[in-house]
Amino acid sequence: MKNLGFVFQKIHHSSLLIRCGLALGLGVLSAFSFAPWFLWFLLLIALSGLMFLLNKTRMKQGALIGFCFGFGQGLISLAWVTNALLIDNGTFAVFVPIALLGLGLFMGLFFMGPAALCCMASSGFKRWISFCCWFVIFEWIRSWLLTGFPWNLIGSVYTENTALLQFASIFGVYGLSFLTILTFTSFALLPERKPMIVMLMIFLGVYLSGAFRLYRAIQENVIGVQLRLVQPNIEQTLKWNPQKRMDIVSKLIGLSKKDNQAITHVIWPETAVPYLLEIQSDEREILMSAIRDGGTLMTGGLRVVNREKKQLANSIFILDHMTDIVGYADKSHLVPFGEYVPMRGILPLDKVVPIESDFIAGNGPKTTVVPKAPPASLLVCYEIIFPRAVVDDNQRPEWIVNVTNDGWYGISAGPYQHLGMAQLRAVEEGLPVIRVANTGVSAVISPYGEKLKSLPLGKEGIIDSSLPRAIQKTLYATWGNIPLLLLCIFGILFSFRKSK
Repeated sequence: MKNLGFVFQKIHHSSLLIRCGLALGLGVLSAFSFAPWFLWFLLLIALSGLMFLLNKTRMKQGALIGFCFGFGQGLISLAWVTNALLIDNGTFAVFVPIALLGLGLFMGLFFMGPAALCCMASSGFKRWISFCCWFVIFEWIRSWLLTGFPWNLIGSVYTENTALLQFASIFGVYGLSFLTILTFTSFALLPERKPMIVMLMIFLGVYLSGAFRLYRAIQENVIGVQLRLVQPNIEQTLKWNPQKRMDIVSKLIGLSKKDNQAITHVIWPETAVPYLLEIQSDEREILMSAIRDGGTLMTGGLRVVNREKKQLANSIFILDHMTDIVGYADKSHLVPFGEYVPMRGILPLDKVVPIESDFIAGNGPKTTVVPKAPPASLLVCYEIIFPRAVVDDNQRPEWIVNVTNDGWYGISAGPYQHLGMAQLRAVEEGLPVIRVANTGVSAVISPYGEKLKSLPLGKEGIIDSSLPRAIQKTLYATWGNIPLLLLCIFGILFSFRKSK
């Protein structure tokens, strides 16, 4: 212990450059706690190390240390995003370094804030409380600021541990983040062992209560609904090739109609149909063979919003067995620089998706009537990542359909991280999530976040499954983030309280 204390003293008295370098390394280490690695114990080392570096640090130095940590984490955990820039014959390849640095800078800012602000509190116990509370508030801000990017929130490291995941039914993913930050950073308070012991007991209690919730769970299925999820595994370079259009449709139909006598609802991925369903009615009728008599097809496609202005929406269509369009939902939360260019009049850039004009956003989330099935919330790709923004609270659906095309990102960490967020939304809302992806990972997810059935990344295939029944509305679905945010505000006020 004396030798360890000596090392700690040397670190505290080392130059700011060395401490920032350590923070950068810890941030890189923390990135491997997320999917697809799930090495959560590295997060324990990284966060306790970060808290130790912040414990006796002034505000400006704390800001730099926090920034370096977040930069390292963002640089590694989000590097998969740059794969999308290499798809279109390298047209956007020049932006790869800019995108990498931008992601690192973005994440760095959201670690810099809590790291700087916590230094306003005295070192030790109060600074620990302050950092944890500020961290959750900044994660919440990240979910909506500048349209929001709540990707890889700390609480998402548990998507392979469904027992811990159950805590999200009470406090959401931010609650899991709060529990994690409090527990793991408490190891930095070595002289004060009580916080660490208390937090370990709470952490264990959350795990056991989650395991008990799963043990008591009775999973029922919706009677009369049999789903087929189609994962065609179409290469992104081929999706919009006019010469491959009918080959793509033939593959989708072939996978859909094989032994489909019992299938009531066939679901295809985002933009699965490579033509305009509303306008090209003759080609739409070709899809009839994919659906049995009385069945329903739900597919991603582009919807014409304004024909004269060539404005399109990224949508999900619902077609009956005669291929009449009986419902649709437009994507509301568009991807910046992917589906539209912010400040287009100023920035000399084009979006990554090869469509002439920017996509038009819908007005969701909304609940859509699905023939011969419960009403559903239809979400396209990116929309599933936003906590408390996936269902219409005024008209609660009974399941969530999430169609996506992660083919942009190849065989990388991105699709696995995206899947994990779908699992979290299932637990938060108490609703099953049916995720259908072009290249994977497609999955049937229970209201408890369990992957009941799935197809691996980069494989062609189908999933035939019953539709899990929704469970009672969760506490998080009822109260949202208000209780946790109030708790964090109280914790921050406590950290400023002067000791008598």
